[in-house]
Amino acid sequence: MNPAGIRAPFSNPTTYVATALFAIGLVATTAQAYAQSAAGAASQAPTGLWLTTPYPEFSAQAGKNVSVPLSLANRGLPPQRVELGVDGLPDGWKWEIDGGGKPVAAAIAGSDGTVSLTLKLTPPAGDIGKAVNFAVSGKASTEALKLPMEMTLTKTEPAKLTLEPKLPALRGTAKSAFDFQVDIKNDGQEDSTVNLLSKAPPGFQVTFKQGYGSQELTSLPLKAGESKTLSVGVQPPDNAQAGQYPVAVAASGGAASADTKLLLDITGRPSVSLAGPQGRLSGDATAGQERTFTFTLSNSGSAPARDVKLSASPPSGWKVAFNPEKVDEIAPGGTSDVGVSMTPSTQAIAGDYMVSVRANGDGASDNADFRVTVRTSTLWGVTGLGVIGASALMLAFAVTRYGRR
Repeated sequence: MNPAGIRAPFSNPTTYVATALFAIGLVATTAQAYAQSAAGAASQAPTGLWLTTPYPEFSAQAGKNVSVPLSLANRGLPPQRVELGVDGLPDGWKWEIDGGGKPVAAAIAGSDGTVSLTLKLTPPAGDIGKAVNFAVSGKASTEALKLPMEMTLTKTEPAKLTLEPKLPALRGTAKSAFDFQVDIKNDGQEDSTVNLLSKAPPGFQVTFKQGYGSQELTSLPLKAGESKTLSVGVQPPDNAQAGQYPVAVAASGGAASADTKLLLDITGRPSVSLAGPQGRLSGDATAGQERTFTFTLSNSGSAPARDVKLSASPPSGWKVAFNPEKVDEIAPGGTSDVGVSMTPSTQAIAGDYMVSVRANGDGASDNADFRVTVRTSTLWGVTGLGVIGASALMLAFAVTRYGRR
C-alpha cells in the first residue's frame, strides 16, 4: 500500500496515453522538418554544364610542352555531348585536348557526372615574360561554355646537378666491398646526359652502376627534375695499408656539374704464414731424442697479427714444445722466429713421420705439415753388437768345454 497522501507517478491510464501521443507527434514534426530542409537544399543545388580547371593562370617554359587538367561537369541535366576547342592562341602555338590518354574533339558528360580532360599546349620559343590570354570552349546542344585562361612564358632554366651520398663514409678491410649509394638529381628544366667521373688513390678501382643493376656505366641520361640512385663501388688493392682514403666522384653534363667526396676507412687485415727452417718443411730426428727446429712466422698483411698461438698434431708418443708458445704481435711485413722442439717416441722405428704445426692469431692463421725422418739411436747398435759378441763367446766356451768329451 502507498502511504496516505502519496500517489505513484502516471498512475492514471489517461496520463500514459497523453504522454505517448505527445512523443509520437514530436517525432513526426521533427521528421517533417528534416524532409523539408533536405528538399529545400536539393532545390537550391545548381544545375547545368561547367568547364573548370584548378589552374586558370599559370606559367610555362617557352618551347616546352605543358599540361593543364580540365573537368567537364554535368549537374541535374540529361547526358550532354560537348564539342571542345581552344580560342585565342597566337600563331605558332600548338594545342591538344586529351581524354583517357588520347586526343578527343568532344566528350559526353553523363547526368551528375564529371569527365576528366587534359589540355596540352606547346608554346613557341621566344616572348619571354609575355602573358597570353586564351579560352577553352565547349559547345553543347543548348548552351556554349567558355573557360578563360592566362599563361606567362618563362625562361627555361638549364640543367642543374646535385650529388648526395646516403652514407659518405664506410669502414672495412682491404678485402671488403665498399658500395656507396649516391643520389643524383637534375634540378634544372632541361634534360641532360651526365658523364660520371672519379678520382681515387693509385690502385683503387671505381665503378658506377644504376641502383642495384649489374651493368657498369660511364654516362647517364637525366631528365629535367629527375632523380636517380647510383651505386658507386670502390675496390682497394689487396695490399692497402690501414688508414682513411678519400675518393672524389663527379657528374658533368653540358655546363652543369656536381661533385661529392666519399671516404674509405680501411682497418687493415693480418695475413700470417708459417715456414720451416730455411723455408724447408722437412728435417731429421733420432728416436727418443729431442731435436729443435726453427720455424718462421711472417705477416704479409696490412695490420698487425696479434696473439699468435702455436700448436701441433704429432704422431702418438711424440712430444712437441714451442719457444715461445705465443707471439704477442707481428707487425705488417715483419717476421718472428719460433723454436719447435720435437722428441720422437723411443719406440719409433726408422722412417718418415708427419707433424702438423699450426699458427692461430686474431683474424689470421696458417698451418704447415713438417716431415720428420726418424733414425734409430747408435746406442741400440752398440748394444746389438755387444749381444752378438756375448753370444759368440758363450758358443765358443760351450764348444771348447763340451767338445772334448
